[in-house]
Amino acid sequence: MYEMLIEFFVARPGRLRATGRAVFQLSGIFLLVGLCGRIATVGVSAIQGMGGAKPYESSLALLYPSLPTWWVPESILGYGACVLVAVFGLMLVQLGKAIDRAIR
Repeated sequence: MYEMLIEFFVARPGRLRATGRAVFQLSGIFLLVGLCGRIATVGVSAIQGMGGAKPYESSLALLYPSLPTWWVPESILGYGACVLVAVFGLMLVQLGKAIDRAIR
């Protein structure tokens, strides 16, 4: 099975480049949604602080209970994982270009 996967991508390096681009773009979307979620949580705690109450750190699950927010990064570990996946996508693109050059 592993050999078939390698052969699938080596036969046409464009597939590898397209996969790398898709992984990179998906990771970028996750990062943007995570940053928007961070803005929402910080905004809520800032508004609570203006009202005189002690602001507390809330999560997206508390702000949007009806939405599935399990895939949104909310911590440094989550953002780091998204950045690593983005770097992996860029490495796939570069590997596809290198294979394409080697075939020609």
